[in-house]
Amino acid sequence: MEYSYSAYTKLINNQTYYFVKKHVLFPELKDVEPVLANFGMHINFYKACDIASIYDDAIRQQLFKEAQATVQQAKLIDFNAVKFSRKTFKR
Repeated sequence: MEYSYSAYTKLINNQTYYFVKKHVLFPELKDVEPVLANFGMHINFYKACDIASIYDDAIRQQLFKEAQATVQQAKLIDFNAVKFSRKTFKR
């Protein structure tokens, strides 16, 4: 039995959330998918790790680097540049 970890970020309502997952792997069993053991989500990375029961500092540092690589930048849309068509409806 082994453990696998992953981390990523997601922008929700203009707030960056950290998602941390801990999977259990069974390499001795063939064709068995990894099983999600723990999952944490929070705006604070370290709290997300606490929720997912990940306490090893080396693993946390690795996951933080992985999560920072996925930080999405906000997308700005200029509504003045977008042309809307007006339709009139008859009653």
